[in-house]
Amino acid sequence: MNKKKKQIIEAAQTLFIKKGFSATPIQDILEEANVSKGTFYNYFSSKTACLMAILLFIKEEVIHDRQQLALGKSPSDKDIFVKQIAARFHIDKKHNLMALFASLASSDKAHQELKEFLNQQYLEEVTWMAARIRDVFGDEKQEYAYDDAVTCFGTIHLTSKILMDLGKTEIPIEETIYFALQQIEKTNTHPPFLKADYFLLYQQEKHAAEKDTKMTLQQTLTDLGSHVEKLKNQRLTYYHQYLLEQLQSNTPNLFLMESVVDSYQNALQHTNLEDKGKYIKMLFTQLTAEEQEDS
Repeated sequence: MNKKKKQIIEAAQTLFIKKGFSATPIQDILEEANVSKGTFYNYFSSKTACLMAILLFIKEEVIHDRQQLALGKSPSDKDIFVKQIAARFHIDKKHNLMALFASLASSDKAHQELKEFLNQQYLEEVTWMAARIRDVFGDEKQEYAYDDAVTCFGTIHLTSKILMDLGKTEIPIEETIYFALQQIEKTNTHPPFLKADYFLLYQQEKHAAEKDTKMTLQQTLTDLGSHVEKLKNQRLTYYHQYLLEQLQSNTPNLFLMESVVDSYQNALQHTNLEDKGKYIKMLFTQLTAEEQEDS
């Protein structure tokens, strides 16, 4: 990440935590980062885009740390799994993410793009947890992996809050994670509640950071071609073809694509492809963030 962009992200993160997201005007970020308005918009199309870049940066740090922990270790090593879960909490604490999310609670929560971005990150984390549960506990957990992932996350978060309320902040998060895993080690006797198919949109074959986002977006649109044609929506077909043409270019116009992606997603609402529209929007947001990172 170049120096100017890093200055903006660090300044914005500090102000969002201190003043709240909605209460922080872009002008305050400019003054805190000591950059011009033109410099800000060279990297971010809006304040929301700046916040999403902060969250994406933190997500990539989590992915990197988890990969480093797994190097040379067995996928079934429970101690490594515990450290990987804990990495999320340690990094969130380092970046004061709880305070940042608290600033959103009374702010622009209704902003659809930001809401979908946060939902996407959360569901990807659940999907990662389910995959790792299968690694650690074996095939017997195959059907129950998502039930167990939600149970594990819920136990960790609620237990952590209770310990904090009781003033037991000296207890390491790793102990809470071991406790949560004990709750899911028992044999499941009920039919699975959460099906793997529910999470198909969030299963990113390893991690998004290990893939070419542009190619993934292009392949997703290509695979959708025949389904879009069946909807017999001339505007939707135009949007679809335009996006594919841009992605096939070496220098796609992301500025123009942004409005087309929004129109494409809106056209898919209330159809059987609505979830695909959300996924395409998420991929485009990630592509934009990666292009800004490289600039």
